[in-house]
Amino acid sequence: MKPPTTHSSEIVYTGFFKMRKDRLVRHDGEMCDFTSVEIDWDAAVVIAEDPEGRLILNREYRHAAHQLVYGCPGGKLEDGEDPITCGKRELLEESGYESDDLTLLGSCYPIPGVCNQKVYVIHAKNARLGRGKNPDPFEFIETVLLTEEELRREVAQGAHIDGILCSALWYKSSLPCRK
Repeated sequence: MKPPTTHSSEIVYTGFFKMRKDRLVRHDGEMCDFTSVEIDWDAAVVIAEDPEGRLILNREYRHAAHQLVYGCPGGKLEDGEDPITCGKRELLEESGYESDDLTLLGSCYPIPGVCNQKVYVIHAKNARLGRGKNPDPFEFIETVLLTEEELRREVAQGAHIDGILCSALWYKSSLPCRK
């Protein structure tokens, strides 16, 4: 398959993220417009477990979805920061838990149809309650401890789940060599 080429590109919005409108040239010569979200940073999320094997999850209000959603602690990689360091920091900030046993499982592009952001998935074992959480002012987070089975039941009963948590659970269960 031959990908399209970019004829022109224009930033049409700048804020927390950027909106870019591209004029693409298809392989057959036809032109089409494409709008995408540009996020200038990658992120890391942590699929963390306490010593009893319960998942340490965020139950967070996500305004764009207007829902409370289960997800992983995580956030923006600072300039030059590696994913493990970011994950360790975000786990503590958002949940109050700490772990010294963190492993990079992989990465994914959660919504590549419209966004360029890459998210690294970190697994943290034996996480213990640390000095207390310190979320950002716009984060509305409740920390919840659930087994994977309890989470499945919650979702089956209508609870909402973040797509990145789905990816993190897949990585955790599919890559036994990295556990």
